[in-house]
Amino acid sequence: MKKSVLILGNNPAADMVVKQLNEKQQYNVTQIKQGDFTDHATYFNLDPEISIIVSFIGPQDVDLAIQELFDAVRGQQIKIEHFIMLSTAGIDNEVIGKLNYPGVKDVTEYLREQRYAIKIIDEAEIPYTVFRLVDLLVKKTGAGYTINEGKPVPAGNVSYETVAAFVVQAVTQNKFINQSVALLEDS
Repeated sequence: MKKSVLILGNNPAADMVVKQLNEKQQYNVTQIKQGDFTDHATYFNLDPEISIIVSFIGPQDVDLAIQELFDAVRGQQIKIEHFIMLSTAGIDNEVIGKLNYPGVKDVTEYLREQRYAIKIIDEAEIPYTVFRLVDLLVKKTGAGYTINEGKPVPAGNVSYETVAAFVVQAVTQNKFINQSVALLEDS
């Protein structure tokens, strides 16, 4: 039986994940690329068979979007087996150096929103994975690697390609369950 995967958001890594999962016969992939992710109507009539959700939502108001999404999932009685969220490094002051936050005017509020979204996910008591990203690059610079939560994270880079590869591993191999890990690349 195919697993149903919902991809939320629109960026190059999300598109790569959709493409790679569609190439595998065991996944039925739906992507919501646009819309107001903070509006409950965006999630009206979700596929009741969704078992995995991957959120590329952001940068702003991710907490409101995740709250509306989880309200819709509960209201539609969808049983999620794994929730994967792309967040940012720095939410726990773990970054050594300075990261860029493109499109973000108030970094303090942005980090607060990211923390609250993760709290919503944690309190849902479903298996989750949070990938905390450093600065995103279009072109890959080296091998990707993870740093566990609570460890210092050097300011650095990660490509959309590497992000997509780790997300696909999380979906297809059930890796990084109940973990929050930073993603980086060797330079």
